[in-house]
Amino acid sequence: MTINFNIHQAVSLTTTNQPKAPIAPQQQVTDTDAKIEAEAEAEPEAIAAFTGEAQKSSPYSALLNPEGFDFSNMSINEFKGIVDAVRKLESDTQRASGNTESLRGTFWGDVMDVKGSLEGINFQNRGFSSSDKIDITAFFELGVKEAQQMRKEHPRSFSKVVGYARSSLSTVEKLTSESFIKEYQAKAVEFLKSQDTPLIKTQA
Repeated sequence: MTINFNIHQAVSLTTTNQPKAPIAPQQQVTDTDAKIEAEAEAEPEAIAAFTGEAQKSSPYSALLNPEGFDFSNMSINEFKGIVDAVRKLESDTQRASGNTESLRGTFWGDVMDVKGSLEGINFQNRGFSSSDKIDITAFFELGVKEAQQMRKEHPRSFSKVVGYARSSLSTVEKLTSESFIKEYQAKAVEFLKSQDTPLIKTQA
């Protein structure tokens, strides 16, 4: 059975009868009967193009993109780079303030769950590669649909999977919002300046 995503400049997301990549800790997506078609209604525009000064190369470069971000047409590799940059920045600023503990709080736990789900994707079963352009949010929306089907077919075994999937989707929606990206761009620049890092004007 196939689930087709008609996404702007994106590949189809395909499911088979094999277990899918986890969408939440210790959860796997099984075959579903749902068929979802998502079509881009208008040409999307990149958001949060970075126009300030930044280090030529830093662990946060994925955040400081002068071309902006189009999450409806982005590869898993690109999105993972952004997630890693956000986590690295938060961890570095925390350590710089004297707190050497791991990141705590519900949001950062949810970010780790999203990171884990990205690393666990079975690309062969999904029918696309980590470098193919897809709609990132639509991919996690699909995870919710699949989780609902799993719970419907096996309510005792997968009673919590829908909650995990919805939590991941909510976290992704926050990570891909323009306000969040701009907040962490400003935070990255401020932190780089505090470390006496030479900054240069970025160019698209």
